[in-house]
Amino acid sequence: MTEIASHRGGALLWPENSPTAFYGTVELGVEQVEFDVHPTRDGRLVVIHDATVDRTTDGTGRVCDIDWSALSQLRIKGTGADRIPLLDEVIEIFRPTGLTLRLEIKPDADGRPYPGHVGEILNALRHHDVLDRTVITAFQLATLEEVTRQAAPRDLIWLVAQHVVRDIGDIDDLIGLARRRGAQALAIHGRQVTADMVAACRAAGLGAGCYACSDEPTIANALALGVDVFTTDRPDLALAMRSARAA
Repeated sequence: MTEIASHRGGALLWPENSPTAFYGTVELGVEQVEFDVHPTRDGRLVVIHDATVDRTTDGTGRVCDIDWSALSQLRIKGTGADRIPLLDEVIEIFRPTGLTLRLEIKPDADGRPYPGHVGEILNALRHHDVLDRTVITAFQLATLEEVTRQAAPRDLIWLVAQHVVRDIGDIDDLIGLARRRGAQALAIHGRQVTADMVAACRAAGLGAGCYACSDEPTIANALALGVDVFTTDRPDLALAMRSARAA
């Protein structure tokens, strides 16, 4: 069965990466929950998509330039009272569930890896004893390679940016890059993934998935291709379409 991952906790249902979204996701019946992690200035790990707080909160500035004491005072837009959650808190929300944690390791606002960020995340996952139920994803192959040097999560997925697919073109070349850098699966944008891509990944012994499947056409395509998993901002719609297809 193709699994469904609630992207940022269901970003078209609730304010993204908020406790409200994560508690809502628990009730949906999806298999995975996707979220993003950045460090604060004083080394706390927080769950937020952007490298800055401007778009999603009532504050301004780079996450990595703000101490947790100040960051915790900000409120997520559209929630009223929710603050940016710590990674520790998100893990505890999902600990009683069977959901797989799908954690994206993010770079800084300039697209550069945060020094020591991979190690801190892996240490946190080990501390909470959830490394074996965590899928780690990244757009940067160097980040995935760093993960392979330090740990073995449940799965390690290369999120292949749309421009990379356009620039490289050949799926075999993408697969070669992924295998050389330690990725165990590829995730292609929902508007780019094809049956040939999925077949090539599986023939090479890699997992095949897609991301940004948040409308009926992209969700239908992902289900028809039988990908391993796809991320969606509309997990409710994806669940309904999967159920209808199975009926």
